[in-house]
Amino acid sequence: MNLLGDILMSAGCVLMVWGTLYIVREIPFIEKLHTLGISDTLGALLIVAGLIVRYPSRIVPLGVAFLGLLFWGPMVTYVMAKGAKYNADRGEAE
Repeated sequence: MNLLGDILMSAGCVLMVWGTLYIVREIPFIEKLHTLGISDTLGALLIVAGLIVRYPSRIVPLGVAFLGLLFWGPMVTYVMAKGAKYNADRGEAE
């Protein structure tokens, strides 16, 4: 079980690093935000899932963390995208 947990956590770390490195590309802000939102949320969920597999006695607090990440990750991305759209509609720089 430790191996499965390590694989899940490693995959989560790789996704988070990949999403972070993606922001140096010359693409619009919204596309960067989309990539970061997906990779960071999925990466964090994989890390917490790996911790749940590795430490099953801590399933309740880790489960709460998992559900929180499942809700707040996309919510923060949505709020940032709406703010960027609002600024673009007003003619301000992104």
